[in-house]
Amino acid sequence: MKSLSFVVLALCACPAAAQDEASLRAADAEQHRAARTRDADALAAMMHPHFAVNSPEGEMWSREKTVALWRNRGIGHDRFDRVVETLILDGNVGVVAGREVVAPSPDSIAGQRRADGGKPVARRFTNVWLWKGGRWWFLARHANERPGASPR
Repeated sequence: MKSLSFVVLALCACPAAAQDEASLRAADAEQHRAARTRDADALAAMMHPHFAVNSPEGEMWSREKTVALWRNRGIGHDRFDRVVETLILDGNVGVVAGREVVAPSPDSIAGQRRADGGKPVARRFTNVWLWKGGRWWFLARHANERPGASPR
């Protein structure tokens, strides 16, 4: 697993081929993969130093807190599907938004908060990316649960 993490970190640290829609989609897909597998090293490598998330827990989390939560299993999902509905690219800013279905892991904050045994829940998400130094940096994220929405 460490060798896979090293390869992912090396790929994230290398400049993308171009500042275009394909490279933005690839960066966001890598973020999704790292989140699905709880790869805290890969997530830390792609996060901008000023990263912030408006979490589904109703709190703002810094880069440091978010990485710590990934490392200590405070964030995690037994299921994590994502559908990108919108991609915006304007200059050095990229926005990827859409819907997700997650089933929080029982040991995560969301899994402990929920009384439904970690059943899948529908969410909306927005990921903000910054092109700087020849690569995409994960700058900000917002995700919120959609009570009553059917997770498919």
